[in-house]
Amino acid sequence: MPAPDAAPVPPPPGARGAACSAEHACAEGLLCGPLPAGYCLSPCGATGAACDGACVETGRAGELCMKSCTRDADCRTDEAYTCDPVWHACALPNFAAIVPKQCPASGPPRDTAFGASEQLSDATTPGIYQLEPSAVLGDDGNPIAMFISRGSMFEGNVLGVARPGGARATVKSAKQSEFDPWLARDAKGTVYAVWYGFDGRDQHGEIALATSRDRGATWSVPVDVHDPADCADPEGECLDKPMIAIGPAPHGARGEVAYVFYSAEGGGLRVRASRDAGATWSKPATALAGIYGNAAVGPDGRLHVIALDGGPLGAYGSAQQQVEYTVSSDGGATFGKPIVVSAREEMLPFFFANPSIAVDSRRGWLYVAYVRGGRDAVWDIVLAASRDGGKTWTRKALGDGCALHMVPNLALDPTTGFLHVAYYSSAPAAFVHQACTAGLASCTRAAPINDQPFGALSLERHGSKWVGEYESLFVDDKRRVLHAVWAQPIAEGDKVIARIFSASAKLK
Repeated sequence: MPAPDAAPVPPPPGARGAACSAEHACAEGLLCGPLPAGYCLSPCGATGAACDGACVETGRAGELCMKSCTRDADCRTDEAYTCDPVWHACALPNFAAIVPKQCPASGPPRDTAFGASEQLSDATTPGIYQLEPSAVLGDDGNPIAMFISRGSMFEGNVLGVARPGGARATVKSAKQSEFDPWLARDAKGTVYAVWYGFDGRDQHGEIALATSRDRGATWSVPVDVHDPADCADPEGECLDKPMIAIGPAPHGARGEVAYVFYSAEGGGLRVRASRDAGATWSKPATALAGIYGNAAVGPDGRLHVIALDGGPLGAYGSAQQQVEYTVSSDGGATFGKPIVVSAREEMLPFFFANPSIAVDSRRGWLYVAYVRGGRDAVWDIVLAASRDGGKTWTRKALGDGCALHMVPNLALDPTTGFLHVAYYSSAPAAFVHQACTAGLASCTRAAPINDQPFGALSLERHGSKWVGEYESLFVDDKRRVLHAVWAQPIAEGDKVIARIFSASAKLK
């Protein structure tokens, strides 16, 4: 009787950079990354362990320790992996984040109109790092900021709330994670917050809304404000990118309208309106095809919306992407035909490029800010102005032909007509401010708002240096103050961690 066949010998565990699968595990301490044929790797940087390969910043997965290399032959070229010339790691082309160039400083050392920066989050804040602050003016004249406080992949995220002077709180729902907060305040002083809540990896998602009547110290129980009909599979990945805007009702009607924006299953930017302080909501309408954007309600009640029509395949620049504008005159029920704001020949990035909008109703100007650039790491902020409702645009580029400039934020001074813009610049790494006269006739030189040095300016996402897709800039016209709230990576020991900062400037 023949001897039974011996059990197959399992393959040895894969080393860093090796292929992997459910049947072919990686060595101890390594994970099988979801890349072609699998890739044995591990987290590194502030959110991971020490790296015995090349610690690579990426656009979608934070910092990853990958196989180091000096030439393509060191990598799995038959599976499209090459030796990245910047990071010296075996990776897919365009997988790694682009790196800012070493550019000479081109402006003043600091904008002296701004007072000292105040740090609103630190190592005592829940989570590992903080990003994407959305802020509004409290009824006492101080900003109220809400931001993502990012935990590990196993802990989830919470929302932090902070005000200058040390007041802090957290917002936690029944979901495992909260993401992408956005604030607005109504005429009575109530602060509204919307965010994306989910379990696990984008499961059981919701667009949640909560309110605060005590300047962000406490919040109401969150409620869902998305339309359940928007998601064919309510338990799967469906929703994203919420925003909220509040302003006067159109056509001289009494009261205010609250508008909630979000994306749902690739259906563009959805809009729901409430005329009763969030008690009931209209059926959703689609404003634009893009989902990264901004909105503003004019004094006449018209709702102005801007969005970047693109996607992650154009993460760091694509000529196939464009910035679009539309307006609603009936409280968000219908929207005008989209108008393209960006120029046809422009390369536009998708990440770190959320466009911003400002409306000067007194002078008839409409302003948009967006990012122009590609993988050559030369990015400009483009300001576009229209005085005919978006039919024609004049554009002004803010840049120096060398550095990265990203994440634009606009604020309109209604008294003077000055347009204020704040954004990140890599020459040197800073969160900078410029002011332009009406119609962009002239602009001041860019100067840093921050007075604490940046630990880094990185284009990584989902890692400790991540600054997010938006920050906050707004004018307190009553007190004549300009407020800025932003995320800034700073050195903490041997780590670089993103924290939330604020600063204010007195306006003339």
